Amino acid sequence: MAKKKRAYHHGNLRAALIDIGLRIIAEKGVRALTLRELGTRAGVSRMAAYRHFANKHDLVFAISEAGFEQFANVLTVAKHSAPPDFASRMSAMAVAYVRFANEHRPYYDVMFSAEELGDDTQAPPDSAGARAFAVLVDTLREGQESGDVRAGDPVTLARFVWSVVHGASTLQLARDTAFTRLCSELIRTGLAPR
Repeated sequence: MAKKKRAYHHGNLRAALIDIGLRIIAEKGVRALTLRELGTRAGVSRMAAYRHFANKHDLVFAISEAGFEQFANVLTVAKHSAPPDFASRMSAMAVAYVRFANEHRPYYDVMFSAEELGDDTQAPPDSAGARAFAVLVDTLREGQESGDVRAGDPVTLARFVWSVVHGASTLQLARDTAFTRLCSELIRTGLAPR
């Protein structure tokens, strides 16, 4: 009599697949990520991975959302751990941004990899990415209320700030926190009331 094969059970297979996906990305890059390899490394069938993600696009989007969730939390903690003045909060958030980019490179690569998600993909308004961006927008609004930031659309100003800090992170000059603080100072100068 043949022994009955036991079904594989995993407490949270979706989270495990995301973690394994991050390891694959760290080793080989986003393009090398496949549901087949994901299943193999998790010790489950490829079909088990498909129960959680319809395709690679869905997997990459889930990894991006998980990364942005952590990123939003990091920015929020940095903001609220800093002294309550605008300059301190912006500096702390800039350093946290850059540190996240360096310490969580696979997440960061996926979070800002539009080509992997497809140019027509838009995150829903309530996504973790929108929450992370809102932390910055709210901080700029607070700076406007305190007189530390010039008048203007805070969303446009946030895009400017995000672009500068993102650029510093992408250039990997981030390991030098003095450089990050200089970028933060330049941003504050650009945002100052005239």
